Amino acid sequence: MENSIKIHELVKKLNRYRYQYYMLNQSEIDDKTYDAMFDELSELEKETGLTLSNSPTQSVGYEVISKLDKVNHSIPLLSLDKTKDVEELSKFIDGKDYVIMSKADGLTVKLTYDDGVLVGASTRGDGLIGEDITHNAKTFKGLPLKISMKERITITGEAFISWKDFYEINETLEEDEKYKHPRNLTSGSVRQLSNKTCEERKIQFLAFNILESDIDLPDSKFERFGILRGLGFPVIYSAKSSTSDVKILNYYIDTLKNISSDLSLPIDGMVVMYDSFKYGESKGKTSHHPLHSMAFKFEDEVFKTKITDIEWSVGKTSITPVAILEPVEIDNTTISRASLHNISILEGLELGVDDEVGVIKANMIIPQVTENYTRSNDFIIPKICPACGGVTKIEQANESKVLTCLNEDCSGKMLKKLVHFCSRQAMNIEGLSESTIEKFWDKELIRTYTDIYKLEAWKCVIVKMDGFGERSYEKLIASIEKSKETEFHRVLYSLSIPLIGRSASKDLAKYYDYDIRKFIDDNYLNIDIKNFGSAMKESLSEWFTINKLNLLTDLLEHVNIIKPTKEENGFKDLSGLTFCCTGSFEGYSRDSIKELIESAGGKASGSVSKKTSYLVAGDKAGSKLKKAEDLGVEVLTESEFNQFIGKAWQNLFMCYYWKRRKICQ
Repeated sequence: MENSIKIHELVKKLNRYRYQYYMLNQSEIDDKTYDAMFDELSELEKETGLTLSNSPTQSVGYEVISKLDKVNHSIPLLSLDKTKDVEELSKFIDGKDYVIMSKADGLTVKLTYDDGVLVGASTRGDGLIGEDITHNAKTFKGLPLKISMKERITITGEAFISWKDFYEINETLEEDEKYKHPRNLTSGSVRQLSNKTCEERKIQFLAFNILESDIDLPDSKFERFGILRGLGFPVIYSAKSSTSDVKILNYYIDTLKNISSDLSLPIDGMVVMYDSFKYGESKGKTSHHPLHSMAFKFEDEVFKTKITDIEWSVGKTSITPVAILEPVEIDNTTISRASLHNISILEGLELGVDDEVGVIKANMIIPQVTENYTRSNDFIIPKICPACGGVTKIEQANESKVLTCLNEDCSGKMLKKLVHFCSRQAMNIEGLSESTIEKFWDKELIRTYTDIYKLEAWKCVIVKMDGFGERSYEKLIASIEKSKETEFHRVLYSLSIPLIGRSASKDLAKYYDYDIRKFIDDNYLNIDIKNFGSAMKESLSEWFTINKLNLLTDLLEHVNIIKPTKEENGFKDLSGLTFCCTGSFEGYSRDSIKELIESAGGKASGSVSKKTSYLVAGDKAGSKLKKAEDLGVEVLTESEFNQFIGKAWQNLFMCYYWKRRKICQ
């Protein structure tokens, strides 16, 4: 009876976690904890003979519920059996020829070609039903749109974002918008209704199987890789062998891991598959996985340390528990703090001060407490906000418990909002870092957004503060002045409205024709924008209480909204053209030239490809120039670019550009 109850509990929890992972691109637990629960459920099912119809051991993924068209998989795309034990991997091989390959950590995609043309692409979904992402697959880097084979062929592989591109993308995002892993960013990008985002995110693809074909295929997995390469597909990194010696297996694993690391490929393990398809198919399959392959999952190395304290960090919306640790060295980094994210995780780990815990760097990046060997469970949830002294409350949010401060005027929340307001993607006020804002807050110079635009009145105080003087004060005021000329979406994004991020802010700006007065006077529940759901509409409506409406209208007394320049102003239309810029320029910064191109309807890309219309090359142009020449992409000097866009446009744009810096009147 006890085991039966445990099975029901595990199935319920695992299905909830699967829903978060596949549908929401989120997870309140790490992969290691999920795998341990999955393994526990599998063992209990074997032991009891009880298997529930909705058990994750019997199905893969979760039901597709997005607006993308559904695709039925004629051949189910099943998950793989897995192990973390090389000895078990050796037993699975049993002396047979096999192929060992890197297990890319992204999103499994199925591609179909007919008459040499890509005619369909879909996600794996729940293994039986996926989503049609053909429009996005056409933007994958290095993916052939046409191949020499005229017969119908279906290929499976992994869509992914490299670590290098992932870091670059994350650098452009605010702290609360950053992604934790390339997998999450890939999944969200590939499932966009518009392929623009997907293309900008530099999605790549590596093939790992020919699922179906109208031609006779060799029995060898390794030889089929050769066919894929011959057709122009990038193929997953692999090796073929017949030895099951553990030392040799570890050598292959380490070698492929190093290759993947050098190529910035995110992986979470290896896959071993029998080289002979006939032999592999003779092994059969379960409803959950085929028996011709096995996945080898990496274990994150766990380091033991102690919790010396649990602090509570006040953010824009919630109060987060943070574990203060006895310093421990992990991957050449000293770790002394680790976020515990929410109350649910705190409770699940049964934490307390002086507990001995296991810490990892999840995905080699994020410090994370994964084990608690003491489990004192004596943590204390503060009833009073550590920032303002207001009353706290535990609330439910996305299946997790979070601690919030009920004080709408909480100083801690407001400080984080002010930091966000000044950030590069919002009002872009240089010189107002978090530490500087805290200093101004302590001296009561700033309490709300509009106070920033009144700092000139406090010159005599500011110039005498530590770290300040006449020069730094003048630079700060100049940056504040520059921020007064800004775009609609920046103002909206800067206000920290729940659920309204940068993308939503840009959509709203376009929807209201860049007229913020139209926006203020509207009923937000009637907004008609794709992917703008009821929760976002309700969040806008709730935010615009009379006080917060006054906050925005007061802000507009200091800020002037610049509308995008239109073609009727005499500007040349760059629609349909893609530009890449490299080197340094006399008349433009990198951001300004990109802004100019996009204002005229063109696309500014960060890399050169066959789709690039022009490369704009300044001084010290590097590898992009060589690549453009190799691909036959036309190259424009800065002078030629000015002639191309038209002198009238250039003059008007430069006036606008320098006006934002208070140089052109």
